[in-house]
Amino acid sequence: MKLGDMLKNLTSFLQTEPAVAALAAIVFILLILCVTLSIRVGRLTRGANGQSLEGTIKALGQRTSALESYARKNQDLTADMETRLARAIQSVVTERFDPFQQQGGQQSFTTAFVNEHGDGVIVSGIHSRDQVRVYAKPIKEFKSERELSEEETKAVAKAKQDIAKK
Repeated sequence: MKLGDMLKNLTSFLQTEPAVAALAAIVFILLILCVTLSIRVGRLTRGANGQSLEGTIKALGQRTSALESYARKNQDLTADMETRLARAIQSVVTERFDPFQQQGGQQSFTTAFVNEHGDGVIVSGIHSRDQVRVYAKPIKEFKSERELSEEETKAVAKAKQDIAKK
């Protein structure tokens, strides 16, 4: 039997049986979709440089784990730096003054060194004609257990304002 005769017989059969024709059309469409899907899956699993999809997913998982580890390490490092920075000197304020009325030039000074919690030290240097005296007083929460002079109190207050601005 020739191909032409076979096609004529098939055509006449499909014309007499519309249900079979509809099923044949559906099978043909499904066949085309299966071939298309097979090609797309082949492209997807082939990957770059011949890698498989599974290898690509595994590599991405490893990179994600490495990034998560890096992020945790950075969070810990940042928390440590924030703690250390809070203890570091945040403000240095110097007040110059004349302790004795007969001298000029404001050679005496008081300098407050405080962190953001108001802890630190205040250093004062009293300059007279024949000597210089240097005093240091601890500061805790912008206050001292020792009595502060007017200039020292001003320096601590300015340091507190300076930190409040930040």
